[in-house]
Amino acid sequence: MNILLAPDSFKGCLTSVEVCRALNEGINKYSNRINVMQFPSSDGGEGFCDSMRNIYGGKLIEREVKFPLGNLGTAHFVFDEDKNTAFIELAEASGLSRVPEDKRNILVSSTFGTGELIKAAIDLGANKVYIGLGGSATNDCGIGMLAALGMRFLDKEGNPLIPVAKSLPLVASVDKSEMPDLSNVEFIAACDVKNPLCGKNGAAEVFSRQKGATDTEVAFLDEAARSFAGVMGIDPALSGSGAAGGVGAAVLSVLGGRYVSGASLLVDSAEFQKALSASDILITGEGNTDAQTAFGKLVGVMVDEATKKRVRAFIISGGLSQGFETMFSLGAEMVFSLCDEKYDKDYCIKNAASLLSKKAFELLTLIYEQ
Repeated sequence: MNILLAPDSFKGCLTSVEVCRALNEGINKYSNRINVMQFPSSDGGEGFCDSMRNIYGGKLIEREVKFPLGNLGTAHFVFDEDKNTAFIELAEASGLSRVPEDKRNILVSSTFGTGELIKAAIDLGANKVYIGLGGSATNDCGIGMLAALGMRFLDKEGNPLIPVAKSLPLVASVDKSEMPDLSNVEFIAACDVKNPLCGKNGAAEVFSRQKGATDTEVAFLDEAARSFAGVMGIDPALSGSGAAGGVGAAVLSVLGGRYVSGASLLVDSAEFQKALSASDILITGEGNTDAQTAFGKLVGVMVDEATKKRVRAFIISGGLSQGFETMFSLGAEMVFSLCDEKYDKDYCIKNAASLLSKKAFELLTLIYEQ
């Protein structure tokens, strides 16, 4: 019996590597005669670099960068020197995990560190840069990232502005004289968020509250993004431009990049297809499964692909919300949650690894001893 473990991370709780480890422990408790293949996965958020390195290879490169609030820390990216290709995870340098909950301040949080990682990759010779957009702590429309690449943002008097979200409505012009030539660099945004930059489905309205924004700040950020878009020639209605607090707009419209599905980037790879074809069972999962999972998110894409290959698919997620039942229509046989009437959310977060192990054991018991 061959089982493929291919979970996404449980955001703010466990990495995809840790989820695999916990599931594998539960399977081994049930039987040590099952062949388990571990495939830690990501569609662009936390774990993107590790997932891409697992598939495409490359070296892990570390750099000291500025985290969202300006404090220094170490972040990494993946560089394949044979193909001059870099994989950069925005969450590494500019993620919510880099900001303590009691210090979150979205108006002064910046993506500068992500830009520093991109610059470091280009300095190494990268001419193709994949940027995984997910898990951001910011809503700065990528102004920090662009500043790290050499852009200077000026107010109407020509004074330089600090590249953070609260400066966005003050930007009147841009100085690109200190930017390196990026014409030979291909930028690819890896993400499955299709939201526009502004409006009721935009970056601020949909995502910024989970990053600590108040209702007043949400309204400010939406108008600030619209003002910035006007100066930068960004279409605020462009699909995907709202990803990662507007970094999608910076990559697509300012850097001339293109968009790829983070889920498809992984699932369509030869390595994943080979592993799935050799499997009898797929176990995947995420922090929370809901109606959106079936619409291009990693877990949904994996279940759909497994069903096409007649591989039995099961989901073990941290939680289940309204609409999770849509996963059955994609072919999932069973869907489990760590949280139930016995365990509340806080308990599940603190004990996620042991609960995952227990659920994996219970799943195999159901499969083989029904």
